[in-house]
Amino acid sequence: METDNTQSLSAASYQLPFKCGRYIIELFPGPKQSIKENHSDNKLNLVLLGMSGTGKSASGNTILGKKQFLSRASSVPVTTECQVAETVINGTCVRVIDTPDIFDDDIKSSVKNQHVTKCKQLLQSEPCVFLLVMQVGRFTDGERDILRKLEKAFGSEAKEQTVILFTRGEDLQRADLNLEDFLQGCQPELMNIAEQCERRCVVFENKATRQHQVTELLQTVDEMLNK
Repeated sequence: METDNTQSLSAASYQLPFKCGRYIIELFPGPKQSIKENHSDNKLNLVLLGMSGTGKSASGNTILGKKQFLSRASSVPVTTECQVAETVINGTCVRVIDTPDIFDDDIKSSVKNQHVTKCKQLLQSEPCVFLLVMQVGRFTDGERDILRKLEKAFGSEAKEQTVILFTRGEDLQRADLNLEDFLQGCQPELMNIAEQCERRCVVFENKATRQHQVTELLQTVDEMLNK
């Protein structure tokens, strides 16, 4: 069971090398949106996407630094609606959006569309990054064309705004592997997904409260958005 760490994150207590000043990103067709550097209203959306059971909600809690989203072992999906929670990291309001599984081929299209519409409403107009959550050691048939499903839901440019977040990083540690070792030895289809996302990949151990995981994630986000 995950530890409920309710410690508040703030710019003073949780400094990261993370800036929003140069972010100009277009999520949907229309005028580009930007945020002014060092503005108190700086916001960034991190949208957790992936199949059921990959650890989306647990990863959201790791980013937030507290147990905000319900996360537990279950044979049925735990997250059934889009949810949003916020924290402040280095002066930026990070809005974490947790989502149900919208990639399952067995889910009705009408239900998927409802979830996608709700997610887009939560995004508002701030810069957005999709966190494609996948579990180390588990690669399913439904994930083989997951980028196509992502682009169908959020537009043809979505993968350019995507970071792959691998969960169960403790499994890599037990196997004495680092992320690069894992990618080199993974299935070709998974490697292709990583390559299409320009190898923007990070690893989380959601059972551990290791701040460096969030630091590494936001550094990757920073590099992507300012490329």
